[in-house]
Amino acid sequence: MNLPVIGHLTALGISPFVLILIIFPLVASLIVGVFLSVLIFLRLRRERVTPREVIDAIRALKPGGNTETLVRLCVRNDSALARLVNSSLEHASLPRAENVEVLQTLARTEVARLERGIVYLEIFVGASPLLGLVGTVTGLITIFAAVGSTNADPEKIATGIAEALHTTVLGIGTAIVMLFPFTFFSKKIDVLSVELEEFSMLLLKKLYTEEVSA
Repeated sequence: MNLPVIGHLTALGISPFVLILIIFPLVASLIVGVFLSVLIFLRLRRERVTPREVIDAIRALKPGGNTETLVRLCVRNDSALARLVNSSLEHASLPRAENVEVLQTLARTEVARLERGIVYLEIFVGASPLLGLVGTVTGLITIFAAVGSTNADPEKIATGIAEALHTTVLGIGTAIVMLFPFTFFSKKIDVLSVELEEFSMLLLKKLYTEEVSA
């Protein structure tokens, strides 16, 4: 398989060591990061986490009212909020404090599920510039080795410059590209977590009207 990019880098004389250990991982990080970003974006859509129909059903529920409609809705709805609501309704016979404890445990599980894949974006953001810096150093080593010899080889100097510049740009570029989805998704998860807690507490307040009034 002869990719144009690989052919271009090979023509510049960049060493196989840099290609295999620095440039290929950076390119792979960029491709995997974009793919992960698409998957995370689809998973964090509002209808997959806090669907409007479930929120409306919680708001429409009267304190101490019949929960059959809400149960039927959440059983056929595969969202994080629906699972939390199901848990609250299943443990409605427990005291409020115990139900809250069960709900908090499940909520932590749901938030962890929302955060899947985010850690890889964080790694790409942090590691990519460091890999690029390693390439910069190896390029400078090539340059100084060529300049320090008795007969300075312009071709080796050019190779060292190309190696340093390509790895630096690729490392910083990968980090910048990955920083946008990482920051966006991290903030969105924070917002969704607050919404899950808000509507779960609203449901509990309506389920335990007697304890609240007491």
